[in-house]
Formats: sequence, structure tokens, C-alpha cells
Amino acid sequence: MADPLAGRYTLDAPHKNDRMANDWYYENGGKRHGPVAPSALKQLADSGEIRPETLVWREGMPQWAQARAIKGLFAGNAPAPAATPAPAPAPAPAPAPAAAPRWQPSFPSDWHLFDVPVDLARRYCPADLPATISGAVGKTGVYSLYAAATLVLLGGIVVAIRGGAVRSFAIAALISFLVLVAQYIAQRLLGACDVAIQSNKSVLSSLAIPHCAFVVSAASAIGGALSLWWAAAEAGEIKLLLGGIAVLAVGAFAALVAIQPGGISVDVNPDCRVGEEAVGVLTFLLKVFLRCAPIAFAAAVVFATFETASVVLAILRRSEETLVLFGRITAAIGYVFAAASIPLVAYATMLVYYLTIDVISAIVSIPGKLDVLGRQTSSGTDAATN
Repeated sequence: MADPLAGRYTLDAPHKNDRMANDWYYENGGKRHGPVAPSALKQLADSGEIRPETLVWREGMPQWAQARAIKGLFAGNAPAPAATPAPAPAPAPAPAPAAAPRWQPSFPSDWHLFDVPVDLARRYCPADLPATISGAVGKTGVYSLYAAATLVLLGGIVVAIRGGAVRSFAIAALISFLVLVAQYIAQRLLGACDVAIQSNKSVLSSLAIPHCAFVVSAASAIGGALSLWWAAAEAGEIKLLLGGIAVLAVGAFAALVAIQPGGISVDVNPDCRVGEEAVGVLTFLLKVFLRCAPIAFAAAVVFATFETASVVLAILRRSEETLVLFGRITAAIGYVFAAASIPLVAYATMLVYYLTIDVISAIVSIPGKLDVLGRQTSSGTDAATN
């Protein structure tokens, strides 16, 4: 017999291009989770985390409804054919309707101009896009270190041939080897940071912090890039032009990460406590930083490789004095190792943060543990006396 509630709602919103209208929220373990896409809701239903009696809600629904009312969410919950329906007994009393949601993902009453780019970014930027971009750009930085190591070795060979000193080649070979070591460490730590982002979940009470982070990141990227480009036009320096491009790329990517908190394992739950909100905000900012680390790493490595290439070109042309050239070589090598250390700095920051959170949690829990121990000791003493 067909479920009388099945098929009351559809899995996709009537306006399929509206991503916000498509987002679903659901209750599990007494807490509300979301937003999740219709495909993600279907996966949760297939895995058993969402059951037919689980309460779900989407923008446009008058109140929370049981998941079995969604057409296509569970196998066999489509409405029965209208032809020759089997006689059904008197329907059981319908369950009391759930309370209307206290929080809805809609624009506040005091609408602002910046809500337009925020809404557009949320609608048209998939949650998994930052992770895809981060992985691809991080590989670009890793491969660029190969070029930097090769350029250092080439410069040492040229200096050794011209000066007849094998020592210059040996030093260049050692530096090139150390660059490859730094490259290996950077590649592994970038992967470790990505795992940490996905495996450590956090919660926010609303999307206020992600939206503010999006606006600040976008404004900072535009302002910083324009300032550097203005300085580049005044000084005629190509490095400032490249720096402006790097600032714009990193800032725009940070805004992209911030606008989709689900992509960095940050859920929205209006019922979270103040302490959870505080930890959630700090964790959200840390995860944005970790997700942006591969972009900053790649931008810095490309800049350092460009500087190294210009130094090698100066060596080939003999266009500069020895002392000036030595200073440029030292600076270029420093740029390479500084760029390669960005993943290490990101990973160390992550370790310090989570260690601090664990220590604070342990200290805060001490009074409660002492109370429990005191009650157990008191109960044991009373039992022994009796």
C-alpha cells in the first residue's frame, strides 16, 4: 500500500538554478544540520543517516516534514498509480506537525548592497570548487620547485666553468638538493593540511561570519592589487605587477573558500552554544587559512623561480658586477626557501591551534571531573560507614 505522505515534496526545488532554494536542512540526534544539496541529502538517505521519519526542511516549505514525504529520496516512496487503487482502511491519525523552523537562510530585513555578490557567490560557486583549485594550484607550486632547483644548478655550472672553481658547482648542487628536500616536505604537508580540513568538523550558529569573511577578503584583494598595480605603473617594476596579481588571486580564493563553509567541513546549526560558536569561528578562520596555503605557496614559488631565472640570465649576460650579482643570488635562494616553507608554517599553525584547544578543554573540564570524583569518594565513604 502506498504511503499517503510519500511524494508530497520533490527533492529539487521548482527553480533548479536557485542553489539556495535547493538546499536542505535535516535533524539528527536532536540537532539541525545543513545546508546540504539534494544529491547529498539522497546520499545521506542511502547510507541510513536520514530515515523516513527524520524531519527535513527546505526554503519554501511551511514547516518541517518527515523525509518520507520527499519524492525520490527513498526507494519505493513514489505515489501509487491512480488507476484501480486498493481499498485502504481508515487512515491513522496524522502526527502533530513539527514547529516551524526558527531560522531560515534568507536575506535579513536590513538588506545591503553587498548581499548581491554574496548571494551570487553562494549560488554559483560549488562547495567542492575551492578544494579542486587548491589541489591543482598546489601541484603547480610543487613542480615549480623543480624548475627552481634546476636553475640554481645551472647557475652554479656557469659560474664554475667561467671561474674554473669546482667549489661553486658543489655549493650550487648542495643548494639544489636542499630545494628538492624542501619540495618533498611541502608536498607531504600540503596533503596533511587537506586531510585536517576535512576530518575536523566544526559548527557555526549562522552564516554571518562566512559572509563577512567573504566581503573582507574580496575587498582586501581588490584594494591590495590596485595599490600594487598603481605602484608598478609609477616605478615601472614588473615585480610589483606580479605581486598585485598574486594578492588578487589569494584574496579572491579566500573569499571563495569563505562563502562555502560546507567545503571546509563547517556546518551551520542555530542551536549551537556560545562556546561552540567561539571555537567554530576560530576553526573556520584557521581552515580558510589552511585552504589558502597552497595558493600562497604556489604564488610565492612562482615569484621565487622568476627571480632565480632573472639572476641566471644576468650571470649568462655578465650584465652586473660580482658583488651585486652575489647579493641577487643570495636573495633569490632565500625567496625559494621562504616560499617552500609556507606549507610547514601552515601545518605548524594547525598543530599549535588544535593543541591549544585541547589543553583549554582539558583545563575547563577539571572542575567537573573533581566534582564527580568528590561525589564518588563521598558515596564510597558513606557506604563503608553503613
